Amino acid sequence: MNIYLVYQKYNKEFIAYAKSITQNSDRAFDLVQEAYVSALEREEMFANMNEHQIKGWFFTTIKNRNIDFIRKQNKILPCENVILNNVLSKESQDFESQVTFDNLIQKLPRKNKEILVLKYKMLLNSTEIGEILGISPSTVRSRLSASLKMLKNEI
Repeated sequence: MNIYLVYQKYNKEFIAYAKSITQNSDRAFDLVQEAYVSALEREEMFANMNEHQIKGWFFTTIKNRNIDFIRKQNKILPCENVILNNVLSKESQDFESQVTFDNLIQKLPRKNKEILVLKYKMLLNSTEIGEILGISPSTVRSRLSASLKMLKNEI
């Protein structure tokens, strides 16, 4: 059985599983799509596998992708989070913080500025930002992570 048929047959189960481990529908959908893309890139690996082995591979890959995502999100150290939150928070209305934020983001590429402003000034989530910019929520999160790394280097 090929991966397309397994994906088609079990897609709802994959998404339900991903939702159960992420508690987030958008993230669950992204995980399943990432697993499917990964499967397509390694299609020859599935030639000697039966349906249940392929299904198991999908569940394992979804779980591992989620673990990778969590690890990536936790790479920002707690003290750096406090600094960034103080600088980026909309609640921090003092003039100095706003000037610091504005000066820091001016050094970033346009796409990174947009993400930070929408996230920290407009207080939008990745799905809402993705809809505004016409990109997927996972791309938003990836750009946000890259933007925060750039800001940390500036701080």
